[in-house]
Formats: sequence, C-alpha cells, structure tokens
Amino acid sequence: MSSEKDFVKPDPDAKFFDSAGVELATHGLEHNEEIVKRAWRKVDFHIMPIAVLLYLASYIDRANIGNAKVLGMSKDLGLTPSQYNWSLSIFFIGYLLYETPSNIILKKVHPRWYIPILTVIWGIICSLVSLVHDSSQLLTIRFFLGVAEAGFLPGIIYWMGCWYPRPMQGRRFAVLYSAVSLTGAFGGLLATAIHSLNGKRGIAGWRWIFIVEGCITAGLGVLSFFFMCNYPDTAKWLTPAERAVILKANEADRALKAGEAFNGKQIWSAFTDYRTYLWGLIYLSTYIPVYSVILSLPTVVTGLGYKGTTATLMACPPYGFGFIVVLFAGWTSDRFKDRFTHYVIGCLVTMVALIVLMAATNLVVRYVMFFLAMFMFLPISIIWSWVANNTAGTNKRAAATGVIFSMGNIGGAISGQIYRAEWAPRYVQGHAINFGCYVFALAAGTLSWWGYRRDNQRRDREFGQRKDGNNMLGDELGDLGDRHPNFRYYT
Repeated sequence: MSSEKDFVKPDPDAKFFDSAGVELATHGLEHNEEIVKRAWRKVDFHIMPIAVLLYLASYIDRANIGNAKVLGMSKDLGLTPSQYNWSLSIFFIGYLLYETPSNIILKKVHPRWYIPILTVIWGIICSLVSLVHDSSQLLTIRFFLGVAEAGFLPGIIYWMGCWYPRPMQGRRFAVLYSAVSLTGAFGGLLATAIHSLNGKRGIAGWRWIFIVEGCITAGLGVLSFFFMCNYPDTAKWLTPAERAVILKANEADRALKAGEAFNGKQIWSAFTDYRTYLWGLIYLSTYIPVYSVILSLPTVVTGLGYKGTTATLMACPPYGFGFIVVLFAGWTSDRFKDRFTHYVIGCLVTMVALIVLMAATNLVVRYVMFFLAMFMFLPISIIWSWVANNTAGTNKRAAATGVIFSMGNIGGAISGQIYRAEWAPRYVQGHAINFGCYVFALAAGTLSWWGYRRDNQRRDREFGQRKDGNNMLGDELGDLGDRHPNFRYYT
C-alpha cells in the first residue's frame, strides 16, 4: 500500500476512473490513483447511505397516505373526495412556508445537527397521524408534517453538493432520487405488510402504517446523529491526503472553499438571479406530475379493476422500473457529462405515456403505460444535479435551493387536485394537465440550457477559453459566484 504522506510527481493529464468507468474528480492533482479512489469510496460510504435512507423515509412518510386511503382510512374517517384531496395538498402548503428559511438556517446551524433533528420531529408527527378521527384533525397534522419535512430535501441536496464536484454529482443525485421510485415499489409492499396488523390491540391496519413507519423514521434520525459529518474539512474518517483530494477537487471544479462563512450578500444574490425563479418554475411543472402520480397511483390502479391490497401491490412494478431508469440515467449523465439531453428524454417519454393513457381504453395497455410514465422521475434527478452544478458559492446555493424547492412544492399542493374522484376511472383530465406541465417544462428547460450555453460562449469570447472548461483551482469567486467570468456552466 502506498504511503499517504507522499504525493507522486504531478501529472496534469492524469485521469482516474471508478469501476463503472466514470471519471473521478482530480483536476490534475498530484495524488496517486490509490489515494484518489480510496478517498471517494470513503465519501460514498459515509454520505450516500445516510442521504438515501433518510430520503426514502421522508417519501414514505409523505406518500403513505395514498396506501392508507385504499386500505380503509377514508371509510373510517368518513372523508369525502374533496377532503382527501385537500389532505394531500395541505402538506405542501406547510412545506412551502418553511423550505427557504430552513435552508438559510441550515447554513448557520450545520447539517450535522439540523437534519437529524428534523428527521426525528417529522417521524414523531407521522406516528401521530394514527390518532386522527376526522378530516379537520387529518388536515392539521398533515400541515405540520409538511412544515417538519420542509427543510430536509433542500438541506440534503445542499449537503451533498458540498462533498461532490460537478462531474460526480449526476450519478449521486440519481442514486438519491431513485429512492422515490423505490418508495413506490417498497412503500406499497411495506404498507401491505404492516396492514396485516389490522385489529391488533384494537388498532386499524391503516393506523399501524403511520405508527410503524413514523417510528422507523424517528429511529433513523437518532442514528444519523452519530454518523453524519458536516463538511470534508471536518471529516475525521479521512486521512490528510484523502481530505486534500476531496477539498482540492471541489475547489478546482468551482472554487468551492471548505468552511465558507455565512454571507448575507451572497445569500441575497440568489433572490436577485432570474435563473433561481426560472428553475423554480421548471421544478414546479415537473413536480406536479410526479407528486400527483405518487400520491394517487394506488387510487388510479383501482380504476384498472384492482382493489385493496392488490391495488397497492400492482402499483409496485412500475416504480421498480423507474428505479432502474433513474440509476442508469444518472450514470450516463456523468459518463457523457450531459444534463440537457437526459432531461429532454425524460420529458418526451413521459409525454408519450400520458398521450396513450388518455387515448387507450384497454386495461393492459394503460397499465403498461405507467411503466413508461416512470420516466417522469428522470427530469427531477437531472434538475437536482443541474442546479447544484451551476449555482456557485455555498451561501447562494443554500438560498437558491430553498427558493427553487419552495416554488416546486407549490406543484405539490396542486398535485393533490389532479386525479379527482369525478374523473375516475380513466382520469383523462388529470393526464391532460400533467401533459401540459411537461410541455412547459420542456420549453423552459430548453430556455435554461440555451442561456447557459450563450453565457459560456460569451465568457469564452470576452475572457478567453479556460484550459479544461471547469478548472477553478486558485480562483476566488467571491460575491460574484457563478457570475464570475472564469466560471463555466454545465449544460
């Protein structure tokens, strides 16, 4: 094994690849290949399991109401279709109100404490859903569940972006977002298994779903206290040589300095950048279809002739397919350093599926189209990496991520109204609304890509083309962030 206190002779053209053939970020640093690979393996081992498990828990806790509905909740609480739809939407109202402030607080408090605390709180609130007895109580608890979960997703995206440079983010965010499709597959199976407790201790099966899943989440939050680490410069499990690999790779990619202090001016720059709001609108238009399907697929599947636990189980295979699609696309987007093409493919395939769902009457054809509809997850995972790639400075990125996710979750509030009971069993109107969302998303995403490409070309003309297009080592972006003439956007 090589000595870690020594660096080999610098080779600016050295390229190291992981086992999947994706280039590891080194940016010409003089560390040897063994140290580079071991450093990134350690980061993946310490960061990705925490992020994926907590995100999986968050999605199960927000989406389990869909399974609970078809397993008896609506009947026991006497919910009207309108009351149920509002119980879906009100979650995102709470989410919207706290998301941006939460990410600004996160920059002050640090992820090591803030994210686990949020996880424990929303796990407890999820368990308390089991105590509701009418629609007003359900609406109230769902609102506070949204507030408690609001800071998690933008917070975890921000945290991961502090560890991985841009060439390595696509696959990592895809792994994270694949948890959403896994939620659909695993969540239905878990809900069905928990429902077998129906009647135990006089508690209905759908109530057990909230109790068990909420307790699991709170337990994961407690465990994450012991395993999370703020940033690379404070990671005790990295050797000095390994830490240098991580820190310098991030600095070289976009001048991401370790331990960057809280800066109000840089945070304000997120609110004055038009791209923050453009991405917010793109996120909104892609989140409406995703959330409407996640929250309503068990109900929609009942329109295909399946009932009860069979409906929850039949919703699982399409999500399993979506899991594979997101993982594969994450690998290829990093492998070919592409974001836009993957985004377009995700939108177009989903649009085709929605058209067929509106036109077809054959139950088998319509069920198969739900597999293609799972391409809807692809644009979201690409957006995560695309925004993180192109928002420079940890202060601006923290604020911008909060704003973008807040705007996106307006779509979550709308999504609860997409698949309305009066439109059953084919839900043509709901599919048409989602199709319109993707038309807008495709146009706005193309506009964003064009803007990044135009700015890169202008900076190349006015300030000279950089050697590798991305090497920011030694630069100081300061308050300009991604507006600095040496910064180049990912397209």
